Amino acid sequence: TLVPPAMAYSYKCLLVSDIGDGVFHVQLNRPKKMNAINLEIWDEIGDVFSKLDIDSNCRAVILSGNGRAFSTGIDVESLTSALSGIEEEDVARKARQLLRLINKMALPFTLIEKCCKPVIAAMHAYCLGIALDITTACDIRYCTKETEFAVKEVALGVASDVGVLNRLPKIVGNHSWMREAAMTGRHFRAPEALEQGLVSKVCDSYDQLMAAAKETARTIATSSPVAVQGTKIVLNYARDHSVDESLRYVALWNMSQLQTNDIGESAVAVMTKGPKPNYSKL
Repeated sequence: TLVPPAMAYSYKCLLVSDIGDGVFHVQLNRPKKMNAINLEIWDEIGDVFSKLDIDSNCRAVILSGNGRAFSTGIDVESLTSALSGIEEEDVARKARQLLRLINKMALPFTLIEKCCKPVIAAMHAYCLGIALDITTACDIRYCTKETEFAVKEVALGVASDVGVLNRLPKIVGNHSWMREAAMTGRHFRAPEALEQGLVSKVCDSYDQLMAAAKETARTIATSSPVAVQGTKIVLNYARDHSVDESLRYVALWNMSQLQTNDIGESAVAVMTKGPKPNYSKL
């Protein structure tokens, strides 16, 4: 089996660490700016999740913020700089440049969603605006009890175009609540986020948050990577397709994946009530 060489995870605005047992920890790392998202961290998010997707040493990822908050949202100065770089006067040409910029800015968060390794967002203090766009691309969302959220883009005079309006309706069943939150830009706290299904766990402290995220990540990482990664891929497909379409997709997927040795190893462990096997890297 060909194993890719060790990945290089050196960034200016992210801290990336292998914390063991197949779990990697990615931290937004602009603590003096409350992890406001600038263009550099934007690009680095895309790069790190592209690498984690193919890193056989990684089986689950925790995404959190270093310092006092997960993230207070977009760095407005950085956004202004990006928009000011478009100097075309012709409306058609200016629009095409804006289209390319919007697509480029949406891609890094889509790469979180497309990363075949499960990603757990661990949020504390603030998760505002574009930070919420990021976490809606994650698989599992935990937060601390004081965390504040907001779909903040309306305050900047724009409809969000990098994910939250596209993914939030797939996450939250109450569309009246979701539309109210998106159209008012109001802040809401952890209990409301839990009630509406945006998060699945609320912790009393940052330490408890990280302990819970690590426990879940390590539990995921001890299971067959063939099964876990297949589950994420099939769930993402099922979310966006009919039941009949997704049943056909999982059948085509599993006609190769059912041939894995992981099934036999898992069956032996279940029948003997023994420990989980030490599954091969994928």
